[in-house]
Amino acid sequence: MTPAIAPLPGSPARPLAAIAAPAQLPALIDHGPFGAIVAVSAESDAPEHEVRRAYETLFKWAPRAARAYSAQTCEAWRLDWKAFSRFCLTRGLQPLPAKPETVCAFIAWRMGLAKKPATIVRTIATIARAHRAAGVANPCEAEEVRLSKRAMYRELGARQDQARGLLWAEIQRFLELPILTFRDHRDRALVAVAYDSMGRSEEIVALDVKHFEWMPDGSGVVLIKRAKNDPEGKGAKTYVSSLTVKLMKTWLSASGITTGAVFRVVRGNRALGARLRPAAIHERIQRVGEWIGLSVSEWKALSGHSTRVGAAQDLGALNEELPGVMQAGRWKDPRSALRYLENILASRGAMARAAKAQGRA
Repeated sequence: MTPAIAPLPGSPARPLAAIAAPAQLPALIDHGPFGAIVAVSAESDAPEHEVRRAYETLFKWAPRAARAYSAQTCEAWRLDWKAFSRFCLTRGLQPLPAKPETVCAFIAWRMGLAKKPATIVRTIATIARAHRAAGVANPCEAEEVRLSKRAMYRELGARQDQARGLLWAEIQRFLELPILTFRDHRDRALVAVAYDSMGRSEEIVALDVKHFEWMPDGSGVVLIKRAKNDPEGKGAKTYVSSLTVKLMKTWLSASGITTGAVFRVVRGNRALGARLRPAAIHERIQRVGEWIGLSVSEWKALSGHSTRVGAAQDLGALNEELPGVMQAGRWKDPRSALRYLENILASRGAMARAAKAQGRA
């Protein structure tokens, strides 16, 4: 069944005739990364048959891309493309193929909404990806778009806010709290594994029982099967401490989990549900911050990456060299690791040493 394709309510765009498409197209239009809206603006310079061909090409590309990229990447594309499509179609502009001035107007609009530069740049990359996949000219390569991006950085700055790190001393305070519920066993194991492995949220929730290996000395090794910077899924093994192994074994024993997902939804007193979603890591870590008595502003600054940030900062405080920190966190680019370590590095810099020597520290 071919989906009804129409512009958003109130849009001055005129509908595009329904595209003959495979049976999966209705689901793709609802859920695919570039399947939000198909329409031809009254202001478009592109003939209707060219717009039709571009979307047909894009729809054919999308299922192949879904197999080649992570679910998180595809979801980011979907949200970005939906935002751009809504912007265009409620203003009588053409989203595909888009004009460079349309992208410039979109950048200005997102800046007016106080979106962060990194978010805007990600959306621009999504727009570029859609145009390349559709086989049409990429408006984001135009000089006026480059100048708009440069002006954005000059006005807003390129620096991104960093999540507050959850340090080991703080995690220890959490582990010393009394266990009151069945869920507490899961959360203790989850936070310890996230810290030791320096795992990202999506990596932690993807862990299965088979990914853990217990070592004779009481420690363990966990396989991070796939990471954001490892799209081919080569995987990497990382250390987990004997304390973390004990917490893991306690959780697995209490839950009865022997195969499949390690970290699952807990319903009621002891009922297990599906594998946790990445967003749940963010929520649980914020809860940890609240439970150990951090101020509201501090625990709200925690995120699903806070154990990763905190572990990197702890390694820096222990005088671990940058290559060792990068190996532990599986970073390929030193800039990312250095960003996590910048406070520690500043406190050990030339001026810090001078202040100590001059009695100003």
